Amino acid sequence: MLRRIVIIVSAAVCSVWLACAKPPVAPPPAPEVRPETPGALLPCKRAERIEVSKSQRSLTVRCVGGGTLTFPIALSRERGPKRVANDERMPEGAYRIAGPPRTSRFHVFIPIDYPSRADADRGLKEGLITKDEHAAIAHAHREGRLPPQDTPLGGVLGIHGEGTRWRGDLALNWTTGCIAVSDPAISQLSRLARPGTPVQITP
Repeated sequence: MLRRIVIIVSAAVCSVWLACAKPPVAPPPAPEVRPETPGALLPCKRAERIEVSKSQRSLTVRCVGGGTLTFPIALSRERGPKRVANDERMPEGAYRIAGPPRTSRFHVFIPIDYPSRADADRGLKEGLITKDEHAAIAHAHREGRLPPQDTPLGGVLGIHGEGTRWRGDLALNWTTGCIAVSDPAISQLSRLARPGTPVQITP
């Protein structure tokens, strides 16, 4: 009899506990998956301008439509802005793509219009070039042509790849004044940058 009473009381207590217990909480719904916001992944069909930062060791393509592409670069062997021929320095200032890409021992070479009018003004002021050489550089820029490449200021500068010799060495400073990117990057850049595209090179 006592055992029966204990069983009945236990059943009653269990029923009360179950009635007061909170039901199991359902897991929260999975967060909504939204597509990545556009911006860095916008397609790049043409370069609007190119920005080169020596301190960041980077070349950034600002694309028409708002996208961007950034590539690591190798720097020149000597620091500071280019002043004269064979000083193995990279120029600084505002330039433009001066012609179509061409095959080179560095895979592909894209010329820039160095020396700029500002380079010519500085060169004349410092007595590095003659008035005739200054006039020839200025005239070429007015006509949108590649300026003379054989003055004391130097020339034949641009953006190129690594080629076989320097492949994988973008962390080193090995160019003689040009901007070097990887071979795949220069191949892509050669499709995006057209003659006349602005190129800004900063310290």
